[in-house]
Amino acid sequence: MTQSTPGPVGRFHSGRVVEGRPQALDAWRVTTGDAEVAARVAGLLGGRPQPNEGGEGLAHEVLTKTETVRVLLEGPDAVASHMVLWGSKGIVHRCDGLEFLSPEEKKGQPCGCPPLLADRRLAAREGRGPSPSISLTFRIAAEPALGEFRFMSGSWQLAVQLADLADALERVGGPAVCDLTLELVVCTTKAGRSVCYRKPVVTVLGSPGAVAPQSPPPAAEPAPAPAPSPLRRRARPAPESTAPEPTVPPSPEPSRTVSVDAALLRRAAEVLGTDGHEETVTAALSEIVAGRRRTAELVRLREQVGRIAAIAGQALQGRDSSLT
Repeated sequence: MTQSTPGPVGRFHSGRVVEGRPQALDAWRVTTGDAEVAARVAGLLGGRPQPNEGGEGLAHEVLTKTETVRVLLEGPDAVASHMVLWGSKGIVHRCDGLEFLSPEEKKGQPCGCPPLLADRRLAAREGRGPSPSISLTFRIAAEPALGEFRFMSGSWQLAVQLADLADALERVGGPAVCDLTLELVVCTTKAGRSVCYRKPVVTVLGSPGAVAPQSPPPAAEPAPAPAPSPLRRRARPAPESTAPEPTVPPSPEPSRTVSVDAALLRRAAEVLGTDGHEETVTAALSEIVAGRRRTAELVRLREQVGRIAAIAGQALQGRDSSLT
């Protein structure tokens, strides 16, 4: 297979280099030397144009928001594939899996690669054999006039698809609408470790007249997070009151009714010199209390006088006995 048209307007990538380290991506990355192409790609696939710092020699890049792009492939010739082994000084082995493609002195001779893809993969892993080098040339189906793009891949998973892909493109018999997808793969290693990665997949959908040219809509931009509300200090709990709990006043004792003769009140008022009934009663009670106090004092005085008299009597008796 040979590539269809040289000089693409841009390239599709499944990864990039950041600070010298390769980084896989979840959505397509597109590089181009044309600022207008970059702006249009961003409009079709999401993302925004920005300077390309990946070192591919193209000034602009777009980190798109889509993992699937609907594209147009011009038949089987839009797919080119060969096997390459690189050495310290460049390519040391280049073939199509059966015969050498270069250098010129070896071109057309048997390359010696194993017939089974699994054996070829094992040889490449051990550094004894070449790896796939696959090129897809296509146009974005939603805007073919934008120009041709190219996707280069060394994926063994894509290499497995090539025979079926060529047959499907041959059946369409002309330009074919396809979905170019970075498909998520999740697997578990023999050591029990979970691994996930993206592999490129090409799905042939049919002819342009039978399939809509629009790509699946790019993932929506995440809605901006709402501004955080200002921190509010938690109200400190009110200290427990140390004041004594209010005491319930005891129920008043049932009032006692005292019957007072009106004539007696008038007489008491005359004696005490009071005016109203309340003042008369208050003064009378005060006199009663004072009288009781005076009575108690008189009792104590009588007791003291009695003790003094007893002592004096004993003293007198002692003196009389001494005289006799």
